[in-house]
Amino acid sequence: MYMRGPLATIAAIAMLLLLASQHAAAAEGNFSFHNETKYMDETKIMHIYGEIKNESETTAMKGVLITASFYDANGALLSQYQQAPKLRVIGPGGFAPFDMVYLDPATVDRVASYSLSATGQPAEDKPAKLTIVSSNSRLDVLGLYYINVSVRNDGNQTATNPIAIATLYDSAGKVVAIGEAPLESESRVVENMAPGGKGGSGIVVPERLQTYKAASYSLVVDSDQYVSDVARYRAAGLGANSGATNNGTQSGCLIATAAFGSELAPQVQELRNFRDGLALKTMAGASFMNVFNGWYYSFSPHVADYERDQGWLKGAVRTSIYPLLGILDLSTSVFHALSFNDEAAIVGAGLAASSLIGLLYFAPLSAVLAIAGRKKCWDMKYAKYVLAIAWAASIAAVAAGEATASTEVLMFGTALLVLSAISTVVLAVARAVIRFRS
Repeated sequence: MYMRGPLATIAAIAMLLLLASQHAAAAEGNFSFHNETKYMDETKIMHIYGEIKNESETTAMKGVLITASFYDANGALLSQYQQAPKLRVIGPGGFAPFDMVYLDPATVDRVASYSLSATGQPAEDKPAKLTIVSSNSRLDVLGLYYINVSVRNDGNQTATNPIAIATLYDSAGKVVAIGEAPLESESRVVENMAPGGKGGSGIVVPERLQTYKAASYSLVVDSDQYVSDVARYRAAGLGANSGATNNGTQSGCLIATAAFGSELAPQVQELRNFRDGLALKTMAGASFMNVFNGWYYSFSPHVADYERDQGWLKGAVRTSIYPLLGILDLSTSVFHALSFNDEAAIVGAGLAASSLIGLLYFAPLSAVLAIAGRKKCWDMKYAKYVLAIAWAASIAAVAAGEATASTEVLMFGTALLVLSAISTVVLAVARAVIRFRS
């Protein structure tokens, strides 16, 4: 009886130690690290970007904590930092992006190597009930990378604290930057997304020394109850947009933005809506935007920079844009009237817009040409033959491009078609002025 008490105590202590060791082993988990890059930002903070993988094929992990140990050239430990990955729960075999930082600018230049380790605890896996409906992205001339994402809750529970996470990759698949933002609806944060509810997010990735490297990006949406499948898209180049549905181009409206003071101005949004909602959803429209962006971005950054400091120029640009908005409204009506075929609809809308732009914005030029031509006895009778050839070539190229799904042929055809429409209106006005003055 005397030995039973101490033996029982020893046995209890041994059992507690055994349970503690089993819990510690479970907390360590089994993780690996992938696609890492090292980057020094403009404030001399070192970032280690990458993805952590849960190597377990059966157990999800929560409360994951990554430890980064930084060493000098002699192998001496300089510092350690800890950070959680971007996902709250990493499913079996799943990945989560991370951004580890070295915060001491006084010793950052001495960092020669680093090591990563992680711990976590078993968790119940979260169902993939959040659906990424659409996404598009663009890189502006300042190096900021913008990603827009639309999300739907397909679960039967309310999703709380939803957040969208973007990971940018270079052409070798290495992580070069990470961005995140809560979902929003009507300019307010969505804290609770009801079943069937929708939300959107505008993610800004500010690492301008990294964003230009992006060749692709992935999106995942995480909430307390649900997660989405990972969606991956081609990244956008300067002034271009790449999205889930079209992988086309979307430019920032730099001159209009400078005139109205914000990309969120209703006038700028209307210009963007015509481009994104109509043009970029078709092969012909996206091909023309490729040509247009190449031309537009050859001068618009310089004009926008000058415009921001010139009040008179802002006023002039605003005045000139308002008629364009009316033209786009009419062209949208043409598109919807021909909506039985989106490709035909965008060609019809483009012809309507081009003709009206030629009439409105080039009419003064037409009048000047007409007067000058009459005084100098210019013979414009051959111009109609040149235009006829241009029309025939453009229509043939558009038809061939649509039939073969050739972006290059469509780029040529749509650009020539727009120029032909504008030139036809200019010539018609010039001839009318000549006849009126005769």
